[in-house]
Amino acid sequence: MILVDLMKGTDTPVVILGDMNDAQMSNTLNVVTGQPNYLVGLDQGGSDVDLYTVGTLQEYRSLRDVYYTRIHQNQRESLDHILVSQEFYNSAKKRIWAFTGMQIFNDHLNHDHHRADGTSDHGIVRATFEYRPNRGQAMRSTSSPARGTARSRQTP
Repeated sequence: MILVDLMKGTDTPVVILGDMNDAQMSNTLNVVTGQPNYLVGLDQGGSDVDLYTVGTLQEYRSLRDVYYTRIHQNQRESLDHILVSQEFYNSAKKRIWAFTGMQIFNDHLNHDHHRADGTSDHGIVRATFEYRPNRGQAMRSTSSPARGTARSRQTP
């Protein structure tokens, strides 16, 4: 798998985002993420090739909020996801970027005629991170971009 080859044995931060067309606990998303363990203690580990869903990271912070990116036949579901590697996971030894929050902009989904207004039938997911390398990681990530910027790597 191209993604596993890119991530294995490196500290390369990886973000995958978009309409996965499947719910957060679906088999498809579990296969893509590798079902990593979400660690309770700080800086206890992380997985070299698994991905963490930003939705789950946010749910650990706030159990009172409801997250959905689509309404279909009055069922609210999250089909749009942001998946991040351990370099974005606060409890990972190799953390470079700390997760600070997630927002879903979905108010337009509650209007009956939102499509007539030209809006999407999906909400918009936004995640924020702060450049905050784990103590041991700071020495290894001296070439990291400045706060708030991102680099992408394309594969042929």
